[in-house]
Amino acid sequence: MSETTTTMEIPSEWAPDLAALVAYVREVERRGGEGRDLRVEERGLAQKLFAVGRCAMSKLITAADTKAAEVECNGVLWGNRREATADVFTMFGPVPVPRSTYQRGGRGRVLVPIEARLGLFEGRYTPALARAMSRAVAVMPEEEGTELFEELGVAGVSVSTLHRIPRAIAARYEERKAIIDAEIRERSPIPCEAVAVQVALDGVMVPQDGQRARPRGRVPKDGESDPPRHEHHYAIPERELPAANDGEDGRAWHEASVGTLHFVDELGKSRGTTYLGRMPEPKKLTLTSDLLAELESILEERPDLDVVFASDGAPMHWTVLEEFAKAIAPKHSGRCYFALDFFHASEYLTKAAKAVWGDEPEAKVRAAQWGETLRRVDGGAEKVLGSLRYFRDRMARTAQHKILEDVIGYVTEHAQAGRLDYPTLERLFLPIGSGVVEAAAKTLVSVRMKRAGARYSQHGGQTILLYRAAIKSDRFDALMSILGATYVTAVKEVTPLRAA
Repeated sequence: MSETTTTMEIPSEWAPDLAALVAYVREVERRGGEGRDLRVEERGLAQKLFAVGRCAMSKLITAADTKAAEVECNGVLWGNRREATADVFTMFGPVPVPRSTYQRGGRGRVLVPIEARLGLFEGRYTPALARAMSRAVAVMPEEEGTELFEELGVAGVSVSTLHRIPRAIAARYEERKAIIDAEIRERSPIPCEAVAVQVALDGVMVPQDGQRARPRGRVPKDGESDPPRHEHHYAIPERELPAANDGEDGRAWHEASVGTLHFVDELGKSRGTTYLGRMPEPKKLTLTSDLLAELESILEERPDLDVVFASDGAPMHWTVLEEFAKAIAPKHSGRCYFALDFFHASEYLTKAAKAVWGDEPEAKVRAAQWGETLRRVDGGAEKVLGSLRYFRDRMARTAQHKILEDVIGYVTEHAQAGRLDYPTLERLFLPIGSGVVEAAAKTLVSVRMKRAGARYSQHGGQTILLYRAAIKSDRFDALMSILGATYVTAVKEVTPLRAA
């Protein structure tokens, strides 16, 4: 048997970059082992490889072009073909690409087959680079993101680019939100080991730009500037926003919202969490709508799952969660529970103990006893309430008396609503705390957005929350894949009819 070696023909335009790459490697080899700086050598090699990468990307991109006189896109004919060169931004840096452009009737909108066929994000950015930029703004400010891209050798990602493009992509998501969310849910498997899902929501403060906020950065001479790209290209639904009424200083903090759907197995072990986050809105309307849609999607596939609704003591949260329970009741065959976060309940019991014993050691002992009774003993809420009432009735009407009254009212309200049945939840290995959603408030919002001097527009903040929630939920791949598909459009060459 003979072996045949086939040598691939190297395009002539690649020759200089390939020659430079080979020459660089050979020159490094000749240096030997002493006095070498591997960091410098590695960066030099990367530069040469990126140059070859740009050559290859140029070939890959231009292969999607067409020279036809007319093309068809979405049932519409486009003609008046012209050719112009424009940069396409890739992971190897900007690549100048000669490309065909078409118009209808010789003017108006332009169709670029390369952009449509390859699904270039915002017409200029490859899916890989768009994905990297979107992930970058999720985890760090634009200035730090630009520095990271520079460190990696990716050219063409400026602060303004990193500010602009992920926001434009997020605006595209908002415009198609209902359809994209439904497809993401279809792609998100429910853990097969899960026997229950805890549904919870919480609020967290974020610093915002207000309607009257003084503009930051360069102010145009005419006092006005073009709208941001995401406003120019996409129609983000208008909503009444708290930041519209900040006051004249234009700086205010408003409550963003987070929600979680936390899966647990029969032993109470976590099996995955879906995270949601929205910038401030009245009554958290979008967050609550999204949270219910997620829950209904889960129960459509697994109606047998037990559901635990959990939150702290915020009345608005409980109103929403009780509405959720009514909404899912017709199709839900599992058990349904409500749980006031146990650690919030414990804080109130600690207040009561301090009201009776002050800073004496007895206060800590009694608070712990009340907590254990509430958590471990069936009917523990009534037993704890009996003890609290005993001490209240023997106390003068002082500030401490008022504290006990408040604690008794708090425990009574939640006991009557069925939110303190911790012993049952413990026996079933179901969560009794809302720590997952409280951690979400920190990881989605606080860690990324509460930085010195930071403040966020509604859409800028939502861009960060969109990508961070997708990453935390292990849905980033699905999100970017589905968004990427919205940029792709089929473009067919039109064959001229021959005369008979």
